[in-house]
Amino acid sequence: MTAALVTATAVSICTWAVASTPCCMIVRKDFEGLRFNTAIARLTELTTHASKIVARDGVTPRALAEPLVLMVAPLAPHVAEELWKRLGHEESLTYAPFPVADEALAAERAIDLPVQINGRTRFTMDVPAHAGEEEIERLLRAHADFARYTEGLAVQRLVIAAGRIANVLAR
Repeated sequence: MTAALVTATAVSICTWAVASTPCCMIVRKDFEGLRFNTAIARLTELTTHASKIVARDGVTPRALAEPLVLMVAPLAPHVAEELWKRLGHEESLTYAPFPVADEALAAERAIDLPVQINGRTRFTMDVPAHAGEEEIERLLRAHADFARYTEGLAVQRLVIAAGRIANVLAR
């Protein structure tokens, strides 16, 4: 990764928000808990994402490369230091702060909720990540597949585990 192959663009800010913010949070927690193998696995996933961006655009976004190098530093300090210099920094990365994740960017906006009707998973639906049982029930009853699978049946029981599953008993 040379300085010529790293760019700072508006797209890179989006890339950082989408790809590395959740990664940064998990890697930080893994380092604090001394779970280095899982931190390495998450960094490998982020590197794979960066490789796909390079294959598509021909360059690595700076907003992705710099935090990646900083997160690799505790595991491979000499390699990270060399990459940091190639990114154009004069000072050592030893004094650079570890990337901090923005919790608002890392939070899931929507989740895919499976819906079981009479014990069989029939469909999934997107619901807001922080939706309560009442909101999930409202969205479920308005869903086209719900009407299709419960047509002619009376809903006897509706059990909702918010964020995990909705189970419908209809006879």
